[in-house]
Order: sequence, then C-alpha cells, then structure tokens
Amino acid sequence: MKFFIAAGEESGEIYGARLIKEIKKLHPDAEFTGLGGDRMMKEGLRLLYHCRDLAAIGLVDILRKIAYFKSVIDGLKNIIREGGYDAVILIDAPELNFRIGKAAHEAGIPVFYYVCPQLWSWRTYRVNSVRQWADTMLVILPFEEEFYRKHNVNVRFVGHPMIEEINPPDDRDGLRREFMPDSSKKLVGLLPGSRNAEITHILPRLIETADIVYTRRRDVGFVMPIARGLDISRVREQVGQREFINIVRGRSHDVMAASDMLITKSGTSTLEAALIGVPMIIVYRASFLSYWFAKLLAHVKLAGLPNLIAGKEIATEYLQHAFRPEAVAGEALALIGDDELLKRKKEELADVRRQCGEKGAAGNAAEYIVERIKTLRAGKNG
Repeated sequence: MKFFIAAGEESGEIYGARLIKEIKKLHPDAEFTGLGGDRMMKEGLRLLYHCRDLAAIGLVDILRKIAYFKSVIDGLKNIIREGGYDAVILIDAPELNFRIGKAAHEAGIPVFYYVCPQLWSWRTYRVNSVRQWADTMLVILPFEEEFYRKHNVNVRFVGHPMIEEINPPDDRDGLRREFMPDSSKKLVGLLPGSRNAEITHILPRLIETADIVYTRRRDVGFVMPIARGLDISRVREQVGQREFINIVRGRSHDVMAASDMLITKSGTSTLEAALIGVPMIIVYRASFLSYWFAKLLAHVKLAGLPNLIAGKEIATEYLQHAFRPEAVAGEALALIGDDELLKRKKEELADVRRQCGEKGAAGNAAEYIVERIKTLRAGKNG
C-alpha cells in the first residue's frame, strides 16, 4: 500500500509517527510520502516538507506568506495526482489539509482525516466542505462522532491518542516533596500556557490569584511548569520573591500528578489533567480583539475539553472578563478545603477518561484505514 500523509504541525507529527508505525505492523511494505517531521521520518516517511516550516500557516500567516503557501499547495497537488497513492491521510492543520483533501478527492483518492479540526467549536460551516471530499473522519473525542453523523459525514471514533502519553508517576510523594514549597501542606498547580501571548494575558492574574489564596491559607503552596519554548526569566521576574510559588521548566504532567488541584488555562492541558485525574479550575484571557473574533465564530458554550466530554461544567470556567483573581481564588479555596468535593470531582474526571477510550487510538485508526481501502478496492473490482 502507498500513502500520502500530511501532518503540518509538531503535535500532529507525533500522532503521525505512531500511525505510520501501526500501519506498518499490518503492512510492513507500506510506503509513506508527505509532510511531517523527524519522528515520522524515523518511521519511514519520505519527507517533502518539514512541519516546522509549515506550522506558521494559519489564517493570518496565510496572508503574510501567500506566495509560499500557494507554491506548496500547487506542488503537492501534482505529487498527489501523479503518485499512485492508495489513500491520503490528513492530521489536524486544517488551513493546509483542507486544500490537500480536496485535491486528493479530485484525483479519485480516498481521504482519511485523523485528529480532526474542531469544527464543532469553530467555523462549523466548513463541515460542508469536508462532506464533499473526506471518505472518513477518524475522530478522537467521543462527542465528535455525533457531530459528524449529524452532518452526514462518515465518521469513526478511534479513541484519544493522548491516553498513550499519560502514565501515573512511580513516586507521587517524591514529586510532592520536590515541588511543594517549604511549610506547605496542599499543592496547587498553576498552568499559564505555552504561548507568549498567554504569558502576557494570563500569568499576571494567576499570580494575583495565588497571592489571595496564600494570604488566606498559608499552608497552600504553588508550582508552575513553564514550557521549554518560553523565556523563563520573564516568568521569574513577574513571580519575584514569592517563595510560595515554585517554578519548574517543563514537566507539566509531573506537576499535574503531584498537585491537589490545578488552575489551568483552557486548551489541551485541561484534557491532560482530566486523564491524570486532578481537579481543576479553567481560566482564559486574550486580547479584546482576539476574544471577540473567537466568540463571533464559536459554536459551543463551554471551553474546557473535560466539560465538553462530560456534557456539563465539571470544572468551573472563568473566561475573559470573568477571569477575576478574587473569584478564582474563592473557588480554589472552596475546592481545596473540601475533601469530599475533591473526591466527587475526581470521580467525574474518571468518567471523562473512560469516555476517551482505551489505549490504542493509532492502532484502531490503522486497522480501519487498511480495511476501508480493501473494501473500496473490492467495490471497484466488483
């Protein structure tokens, strides 16, 4: 079997490498050409474009890099038309992959979308385009299956690949001793995000929230993991001499596992926390223009992935103007001071994890793709 595969972002490249590996277990002679990164190359991808060169392609960057983007797409269209591929596999990165998907469909090649864009949340009208060229959407969130079925798109839930990455620590007590500031008995993780804009808009309010909590409960300490791509000196400068806030580089999963609760920005980290099973408060703040634009095109009332999976607000959300340190601190104090409430929250998060399926999302996706290709071939030959 011969595949064209496109992962235009680093997060998708991780999932792409696993998918290649699983397909090769079923078909050791399978060939892969396309877009990705070092991990996918290690699994045998013949690389055309590296994801680090394409990661910036978004709505704004398309306007900035329109000539380069057009040259990439035009070149890929020719490669797909002339490559004799059995299937095209797309991973996230909708601004790039929607164009690849359409070109593949026009060439008569079945298109499988693994780790699908969140059309249920943002720019839902684009599902009409997907319906025209996608053979199957291989979704990783349980509620996405119903969304695509409702819009008459072929869909299969394969489980969430993040489950492969989340493992309980060997020594949680050791992590707590490492992260817990002196004289603290309770530990709260503070996750401000991994982008510079999030540090600008979210970090100062998280610090103010911690100040309020610590003023009222001196036995509560805080630990803040900072993504490796961020300037940690900028964070240290804002935290200043607050000895009750411990700053660590990376290790967000360790911080989650060690903490009694989290205050985390909305995004992937909320699902990671849910899979680990740590109760949380979800916060977010952006520039006025960015938030207004997002609200204009958004189609969901809840922002946190655990809440969307649960179908209700199991983790309280404080977004934009509602993100007031006094309000978040009050919620945090109520949560960390009530063991029964923490226990109920953990039970609700355990149900979210169950809904995300078992380990093996990439294997499930690989099996479906291979069997679907066989079915389509049989239909042509029948």
